[in-house]
Order: sequence, then C-alpha cells, then structure tokens
Amino acid sequence: MPITRTLRDGELVIKDGANPPLVLTVVLDEGDLSWTSQQKTIEIKDRGSIASGHTRPGEEQSTELSFSAKWTQLLGRSHQPTDPLALYETLMFLSNTGLQSTSQPGEQQTLTLEFTVMDPAGQSHEKITFLKVYRESLTMSEGDKANLIAFSGKSFSPAPTVSRVS
Repeated sequence: MPITRTLRDGELVIKDGANPPLVLTVVLDEGDLSWTSQQKTIEIKDRGSIASGHTRPGEEQSTELSFSAKWTQLLGRSHQPTDPLALYETLMFLSNTGLQSTSQPGEQQTLTLEFTVMDPAGQSHEKITFLKVYRESLTMSEGDKANLIAFSGKSFSPAPTVSRVS
C-alpha cells in the first residue's frame, strides 16, 4: 500500500543557468511549497445561452508557485566568496555570487527549481521541475521561533515537468 508523502519527504533545489549550474538546496522546514497550474477557457455562448454554446482553450497561463523557509543568514557568497550561497542572495541575484540566469540576456532573471519527493518506501521518487522561475515578491519576516523568507513567483511554463527518478 502506498505511503502518503509529507513535508519530511521533500527537497527543493535551486539551479542557475551556468554550466555546470550553481546549486542551492533549500531546507523547507515549513513544508509549504505550493504551485497552481491554470487553464483559461473561452466560453462561446449562443445569444447568452450556455445550453447551445461551447468552450475553447484560452491562452496559456504561467504556473504560480510559492514557498517559505527559515533563514540564519541573508548573505553568503556575495559577501565572502568562499561562503556558500544563501537563499536571499540567490533569489535576488545579488552581485558577486556568480549566478547566471536561465533566461536569455535582456530577459527577466530566472532560475530552475527542482522539487524532489522521496518515497519513504524507497521505490517511487518523483521530481517536479519548474523552468524559468522568476520572482514576483520576496518577503522577509522575523518570528518568535524563526525568521522566514517567503518567495512568490511564476514559472514561465503552463505546468511543471513531473518525472520518476530512482
């Protein structure tokens, strides 16, 4: 019988456009990664009547995604080249990090996000890949138990790619 996945089974990895890519594994203590794939539909009605009308596919929509993570440091490599990348500086594309966008020059800076969900039974791991992810908002907040970074953005793709991995 399959085992339901929980926040303990997921891992989020952020990759830039370098070859080989710079990689940051995000500790998702909050376990709140979410995404929404939308399909627009055009309703064609016959003189306002649904009964004799029909539908057609509408324009593709970018996939919306969000997550939050606890943080200890906002700056890493951008402050000290020997330090590891920090989540804040990665999502903000701060200078001196060496990060490269996954988009073409002149376009909005984007990253690749890979969310791997491990099977607790060790058989059917899945990887959800979001391409050309751009930031719409980044909110830092302090808390009683932990400070949080909350990311909200879009993947310039109508849906992520889902695949099985071993």
